[in-house]
Amino acid sequence: MTDTTTDPRWALFDQTLPMLIGGELITDGETSDIVSSRTRAVVGRFAVPDEATVDRAVASAKKAAPGWAGLTGLERGKYLLKIADIMEKHAKDFEFLDAIDIGKPVMGVRYSDMPVSLSALAYFAGRAQDLGGRSVEVGDPMVSHRARLEPYGVVLEVLPWNGPLWTGVQRMAAILAAGNVAIMKPSELASASFTYLASLVADVLPPGVLTVINGRGSKVGAQLVKHPDVAMVSLTGGIETGVRVLKDTADQVKRVSLELGGKNPNIVLDDADLDTAVMWSAMGAFSSSGQICVCGSRILVQRGIYDEFSARLVADAKSRRVGDPLLEDTAMGPVVGEDHYNKVWGYIDNAIASGEGELLAGGERYTDGPLSEGWFVPPTVFGNVDSSCTIAREEIFGPVVTLTPVDDLDEALAIANDTRYGLASGIFTTSVDHAEKAARELQAGQVYVNQWFAPGGLQAPSQGYKTSGIGGVGIEKYLQTKNIFTRSSAPSSN
Repeated sequence: MTDTTTDPRWALFDQTLPMLIGGELITDGETSDIVSSRTRAVVGRFAVPDEATVDRAVASAKKAAPGWAGLTGLERGKYLLKIADIMEKHAKDFEFLDAIDIGKPVMGVRYSDMPVSLSALAYFAGRAQDLGGRSVEVGDPMVSHRARLEPYGVVLEVLPWNGPLWTGVQRMAAILAAGNVAIMKPSELASASFTYLASLVADVLPPGVLTVINGRGSKVGAQLVKHPDVAMVSLTGGIETGVRVLKDTADQVKRVSLELGGKNPNIVLDDADLDTAVMWSAMGAFSSSGQICVCGSRILVQRGIYDEFSARLVADAKSRRVGDPLLEDTAMGPVVGEDHYNKVWGYIDNAIASGEGELLAGGERYTDGPLSEGWFVPPTVFGNVDSSCTIAREEIFGPVVTLTPVDDLDEALAIANDTRYGLASGIFTTSVDHAEKAARELQAGQVYVNQWFAPGGLQAPSQGYKTSGIGGVGIEKYLQTKNIFTRSSAPSSN
């Protein structure tokens, strides 16, 4: 890896990364290692709470909830804009932290994660002032109706390890804008950037409005999920974790929102613009080393263009620069953590050993040189993969994509929908009829036509179909509706 020992930003890791509880930054008690995905080396430590500290954190959040909910939306929005100003001033620090901690290329943080984070703070600062409920006619002229959208109180947000900064900021902004107080639980694999944000804003927000606690999900996360004073739990993660949350909250009938995994189909028809299809398909498969829940990891290609599309996608995969995430020309960094690295290679090795298609690109470990120092996986493409194969059905969450030839759109749609997932999907075609048919019939919360990823995720939030998600979308999922019916002595005007 590049020699960065003289970079002054290493000082960010010199001190134990703290918890934020009751407006105070706390490093007391146990700590846990921060292991860099870039080099596999321990680069720092973060504070881990014991059970009593978790209880104290929830108590401080509960105490702060009424005062925060009592502010006007304008007042809450001003706090969010202050956070945005602070983040923007420390943008380079966030780039460094995520590059070192989780291996996110600095250009990805600079041109994606940071803009998304700042946009979320600005957007929800505005939405905080626009949370009025609607009024309807109820059929009795003496009765008026109005709906109020009210916060839950203490909301726990469990963050994913693949995008701790932008997902954390987006969720935090929505929770706070809605009038809730937020307890944010970053993954133990990706603690640095969001914990650093907490240290920057500790003096900005009223004590207890924002709580940030690190630690293992099986211990700290489980205690928070089960805590009776946590009114709502929201999680972005895998299906197995989501199921555990549902079980742990069932006896309290607690409000739960889950954004879970996906095995997202990408259909490329023979009337598609190939330049467009290859560019977006490669981006959709390999961005963030394939560690995005909406990545297009299985591509269904009509036979008439299969060979050409396959050759061009393979060329892109082989030319994609895998390297040090601190370098600005790096397109793809490592995957996050040793366990996940082994999981991804387990899928690749099994597919090769069992003959699940043709290995067209990647599939070989980096055994020497700088890339052998970290958890790097090359862009890997398997061709002529039957849709029943493991690598075509299970979420790998790495830079691994399968190509499956299909005869026509109907066959592609049947294969696309033959899955327990329903997060995202897409189609490349120049036919409006084909695009509209796919948009209607694809069983997924997002459908991309002639592109990949959703640029309007804040304005048009979505939820996965099937096992990919439950519990509402956008700021509304952090609000509960109260309907008020008032009988008066004079007829109602609504």
